[in-house]
Amino acid sequence: MMKRFLLLLSISLTLGAGINANPIHHLDKLGMGEMKYLFWTLYQAELYTLNKQSPLINKSDMALKLIYQKSISSKALIDATKDQWQALDYSDKHINLWLEKLNSILPSVNKQDSLILLLDHQGNSQFFFNLEPIGNIEEPDFGPAFMAIWLSENTSEPKLRLQLLGIAE
Repeated sequence: MMKRFLLLLSISLTLGAGINANPIHHLDKLGMGEMKYLFWTLYQAELYTLNKQSPLINKSDMALKLIYQKSISSKALIDATKDQWQALDYSDKHINLWLEKLNSILPSVNKQDSLILLLDHQGNSQFFFNLEPIGNIEEPDFGPAFMAIWLSENTSEPKLRLQLLGIAE
């Protein structure tokens, strides 16, 4: 009898661990879209927030999930991030500080890999690669600047922005 109880307990703990393994399980999907370049889909993007509230109004927890459809090197991801921040007019001082931190976190990605940035209401940023934690940046300006690549009114991808905000399909 005790053996059976321990087996059932072990199974339920294992199943429970799988449920909590998703770092954004407490958030609701607000919107989603695809980033395309010429004929290729580079990644699918999903924006998660508390209670489907717009992150532009509500400064609570939110997450951006990118599911890659192409292999992309870490260097290419970093270079693209730098280009986007420069286009959004962030200072070189901030960009260089943020890129230094990102260099130690962002991996190269392959098809179907996912990257998640979870930004909490205190401004802490946590990155996950295929649902596994890979690094934190505790710089209050970093998370909003990273999210601005997709959510700023001046983003290079306005259609994707509207899709992520749940405004357009």
